Amino acid sequence: MAPDEININKDTVIVHLIKKILELSESQQYTLLKQLEDPLFFSKEYGERNEARKSYINTIEFETKGNKCKGISQDISSGGMFIKTNEQVAVGNTIILNIPYTDNQKFIRVPAEIVRKDSNGIGVEFLKKTD
Repeated sequence: MAPDEININKDTVIVHLIKKILELSESQQYTLLKQLEDPLFFSKEYGERNEARKSYINTIEFETKGNKCKGISQDISSGGMFIKTNEQVAVGNTIILNIPYTDNQKFIRVPAEIVRKDSNGIGVEFLKKTD
């Protein structure tokens, strides 16, 4: 690892990755996702893939059954996120998340399923793209 790379914090890396992903075509994004989901891609040689959650506080809009809702994300992982919200939604519902890009001008639309609900909000699991 070069000395310059040591000074880059994790948030900078995440922002840079998102920027690069947004520059890809939809087809390229899908191909990248498939590669990242391949267990051989994350073999022991490169380190095991984990689901560690990172703090990610941002306003999140989501749609469910034709209703537009809002919440505040608390954390995010490669598999999902927790959203603090008072919206009346049910576990098992499929939603579409609009996750803002750093400039809040562009959004990443991500299908997700509500897998947990408590008095603070909802836990969602990102769904794989099917088309």
